[in-house]
Amino acid sequence: MNKQQFNAWLDERVQFQVKLTISAMVGMIAIGTVAFVVQGGLLFILLKWGYGLFPAFLALLGIFGGMGAYTWVTAPNRLCDEQHDAVLDDRTIEIPTAPNMSTAWTFAMGSLESDQSILERIFGMMMLVPRMYWTAWYISKRIKQVKAVDTRECGAILRYVLKKAERVDVCDIAEKRPETDLPITIRQLSLFDGVVFLTKGKLGLTLANRFKDDLEAAMGKSKSAGADINSPFDE
Repeated sequence: MNKQQFNAWLDERVQFQVKLTISAMVGMIAIGTVAFVVQGGLLFILLKWGYGLFPAFLALLGIFGGMGAYTWVTAPNRLCDEQHDAVLDDRTIEIPTAPNMSTAWTFAMGSLESDQSILERIFGMMMLVPRMYWTAWYISKRIKQVKAVDTRECGAILRYVLKKAERVDVCDIAEKRPETDLPITIRQLSLFDGVVFLTKGKLGLTLANRFKDDLEAAMGKSKSAGADINSPFDE
């Protein structure tokens, strides 16, 4: 597989990941809507039975409005890019990495720890609606970011990581490819499923086995994924 073939495969992977991200967004909206109908319906029935129609409507609006406002304020601090410092040529730059989709789903679903009190569990279940809607909105922005991935630039780095077949430090990438806009490209790489970032010590990255397996399947060979790929930074 040469450079052009690899980039074509990477383009297809990006398109597939866009579809998966859209599916995740739709799923979150669907779950949030079902939860709203169930939770809101039960609350409305109870409040209407106790206080009447109009007070029940206002109370329901206040409850979900308050939870939505709380989520809108606190969620950006919990589901956000992680910032890493990298020292390049005696200067320190910040390199962001995006949370993966598993992290997004975990936030949307909430804590499932068994040691929670009854009140904590009730509050967590009630917060499911605003968390799902907020995360779906967050994922909608991620769709645009995945579509904007520069496969040529990301492909060069991925080929290098494949040939190394081990952890690659970000500083090593900067040294071998100084023209790369590292913060932008590294963040785009973090959007790929199968690209794993290692934060112990210097920031580095490697590839999960599923990424290599997908590439081998595309090549139609059992040979190692990196073996047939051209020089890592060839143009």
